[in-house]
Amino acid sequence: MKILISGGTGFIGTALIKYLSSFPHDLLLLTRGESRMELCGALTLKYIHWDPYAHGEWEKVINGCDVVINLIGKNVFEQRWNEQVKKEIRRSRIIPTLLLADAIGRAEHPPGLFISASAVGFYGDRNDETVTEESAAGNDFLADVVREWETAAVATEKHGTRVAIPRIGLVLERSGGIIGKMLLPFQLFGGGPIGSGKQFLPWVHMDDVVRGILYPMENEQLHGVYNLVSPNPVTMKVFAKTFGSILRRPSWLPVPEAALNILYGEGAKVILSGQKAFPERLRSAGYEFSFPDLRPALMNLLG
Repeated sequence: MKILISGGTGFIGTALIKYLSSFPHDLLLLTRGESRMELCGALTLKYIHWDPYAHGEWEKVINGCDVVINLIGKNVFEQRWNEQVKKEIRRSRIIPTLLLADAIGRAEHPPGLFISASAVGFYGDRNDETVTEESAAGNDFLADVVREWETAAVATEKHGTRVAIPRIGLVLERSGGIIGKMLLPFQLFGGGPIGSGKQFLPWVHMDDVVRGILYPMENEQLHGVYNLVSPNPVTMKVFAKTFGSILRRPSWLPVPEAALNILYGEGAKVILSGQKAFPERLRSAGYEFSFPDLRPALMNLLG
């Protein structure tokens, strides 16, 4: 297959490309850097220069692609939120997605599948309410951004391209994400739950993130939004306790809300909120998780 990827050098994109390097695909990666060729395993990756905020020559490479995978978007925890950061969080998702959708629509031979990443932040803070793909959107800033992000991707359907939108949960990977932030405090015997510990975490192992993103390529019945989360969400308190037990460290020192407010401003609300989300559509489509339960998932990453 000929696959075009945006956001391929990010947290998830790097893992995705490593996985795809084991298969005989033709991979094209959109990059803000210079166009170049690079080896990855048995594959030759072709990097295509693009401006994610403007039309350009890059649009021509979409013609003839089988699949386009859109992973681009500013890390919401990269820095403390202010109005400018919030503007960039929105802009970095909406405009590139609109441009990709537009380029797909104008291609003489458009791709048959457009996979565009989304997030469970769509649901907002739901406490212990069970959340599925049928649940309504939240009413906070991030929920509004995700709703607009998904709308931009869905526009591609009118051109005859199947659209799949994985709402990705809290990704577990040793090199980054929540594990990357929690690992050092626990190793120094200062770890514990974040906030009250009562919020549910819609966690998912990176292996399942990668396979779940690509699953619509092998299952043509899967389209539209689907929750890409473990079928067994846990509270932050349970997560921290399990994390500590694997590292043989206590989980007694919670991170107070006040500290998060100082570090992230309004963005702290995202960390302190929770979604008890379930992957109903993914499981109905026959997907089998590599790591459905938390302890084996953390053992795989930390053991």
